[in-house]
Amino acid sequence: MASIELRTPKNKPAYYKITASITLNGQTIRKFSRFEFDPKTLKTAKQRVAAATAAAFEFEAKAQEEAERSLSGANKPFQEVAEEYIASAKAKLEPAALLRGNYDSDKNKANTTLNKVGYLKKIVSVAPWFAKKSVSEITREDCARVIEEIKEKGCLRSEYAFILPEYATMKNKSFTKMVVGYDISAYTAMKCFSGAAVTRKTAEVVSNILGVSVRDAFRFERDERPLSKKTIREYVLFANQVLHFANERYHSVQAEFKMPAKGARPRFVDCIHEDEVCKLMSEIDKCSMPEQAIVLSLLNTGVRRAELAGLTWSDFDFKECTVHVNKSLLVFRDFGYQHTATKESNDRYIDVAPEYMEFMQQYKEWWYTKKRLMGASWQRDMVKNKESKRESLMRLAGEEFVIIDDFGWPRNPDGYNALVKRVAKKAGLKDIHPHMFRHTFVSLLMSNPDIGVATVAAEAGHAQPSTTLMIYTQQYKKRRESIRNQLSSELYEKKIAAMPFYNKIA
Repeated sequence: MASIELRTPKNKPAYYKITASITLNGQTIRKFSRFEFDPKTLKTAKQRVAAATAAAFEFEAKAQEEAERSLSGANKPFQEVAEEYIASAKAKLEPAALLRGNYDSDKNKANTTLNKVGYLKKIVSVAPWFAKKSVSEITREDCARVIEEIKEKGCLRSEYAFILPEYATMKNKSFTKMVVGYDISAYTAMKCFSGAAVTRKTAEVVSNILGVSVRDAFRFERDERPLSKKTIREYVLFANQVLHFANERYHSVQAEFKMPAKGARPRFVDCIHEDEVCKLMSEIDKCSMPEQAIVLSLLNTGVRRAELAGLTWSDFDFKECTVHVNKSLLVFRDFGYQHTATKESNDRYIDVAPEYMEFMQQYKEWWYTKKRLMGASWQRDMVKNKESKRESLMRLAGEEFVIIDDFGWPRNPDGYNALVKRVAKKAGLKDIHPHMFRHTFVSLLMSNPDIGVATVAAEAGHAQPSTTLMIYTQQYKKRRESIRNQLSSELYEKKIAAMPFYNKIA
């Protein structure tokens, strides 16, 4: 039954708070409103109470009617409600994976709808029974079942094409001339004819160029990989958001999605070995200045690719030998180049070697010389493949990014992998990727018992020291051995040698 309560706030007109109780699916739900009155019209307390009571009953009746009307929507299948959620403004405000946003306040985040559409397609294909089930009938058992089915059936399936040797020799033009009129770049064509794996679409274009059937000219291989735990969490989060949306709109009663609680297992990481680092450092002088800056920065700071891409000269303190990591830079298909918060929104200062800072001073001089020589073209002109992202880049104009292209624009961090491989090849190294430098950086710090794990975690930007210990297990084991030896030496060996009782026995 509806109730009223007189409220008399300071410096504001008095009003009646209305509390209505409605029944839905056997549950009582409370709704609130307020009744404001004119003391000149309703002069007595009796008149005001009567008017407020009438307003309360009217509000309760409308709320009950609205709830019953929305109840019909609770019978909608999960797929239909998910489509409504994706189309709603609410979906654009809720995070799901890695998002663009204001890195200063970590607000104003907006997820691309494309990710959520992909999550829904996967759920529909993997668990059609769940997609068709009414949101009001979904149980905790259903949630657990769909999670397991996504794990088992939701593999990443990729198809790769390799040109057959006899057709690779049919090339009779330059790659640039060959691809004229076709939706393929000269670089992609070069990769294809060198025997690298390409997509089916590329294989079909190359077959058209050669005038043969794609099945005759190419060999196809399929690759299946299980979804990572992080990816599964994204599916869980999306499904949970859909169910919460259904509950808000249709007052449906549903279970909450939860990931199975399993203990995190330590894993081993791939580092660059000491002899490989020596080879790399001995050949680094033969590389261009941007190549040197990228490789040495990755090795000396342990930053992630996106964090390196977001660094500006204001983040470097040459006197204190520190680098301030406070943002990342990513490239999104729909939004272009965007500043984002760092992983775990971890703002940190990294201590670096003075020798590295000396090199960065030289690189900075080269950087400003290049800017001066480019003149009006600096951060105005751009290479062809960046034209589609011009609008997002122009918003970044004026920022002094450390890692730049020929026109002063920030480099796409997705391109660091190819650059690192190119530099590693000069040093005679294979299978080197950018994240290996981060692993190497942390492993070097972990190998020193004098540097605490909390300090290492802070330098690496890990949210918790436990993350550092979990990932860098091999170094942690060495540290544990040092701890045992230290305790044995300090507590027993030195003390026992000094005790006359034990000396007599000896």
